[in-house]
Amino acid sequence: MNMLELIKQGLFSSIGLASLTQEKVAEIVSEVGKHIPLTEQQAKEFANEMNERSEQAKKTFGEQFDKQVDHAFIQMGLVKNEIRKATESASDAFNRAVEDQVRAALEKIGAASTEEVEALKKRVAILESKLEQIS
Repeated sequence: MNMLELIKQGLFSSIGLASLTQEKVAEIVSEVGKHIPLTEQQAKEFANEMNERSEQAKKTFGEQFDKQVDHAFIQMGLVKNEIRKATESASDAFNRAVEDQVRAALEKIGAASTEEVEALKKRVAILESKLEQIS
């Protein structure tokens, strides 16, 4: 393994890989170029590889961080309870709004409510009973 490969391995395995910016990568490539003769093509490839690995490390770190935060929230019961409460609240509000709209529409067209229909059924039953007694 040549010196450039050893430097790459050391850099790529370091914890700070995820925090490298393009400017920092350029600085590192320049510094390596002072100690190891690099062609322009090698320097460019080295910089591209560092940038790609840095982006991948950032993505991986972000994903792992998000998983850990989610796991911690779940362990504490925060996410489940908050989502459940928000869902129930939104569902209740939606149901009330629909019921209000339906009630208003039925009133507007003059439709009888369930209570009114039930009261009429009772009255009809009473009248039928009285009619049978008379007959």
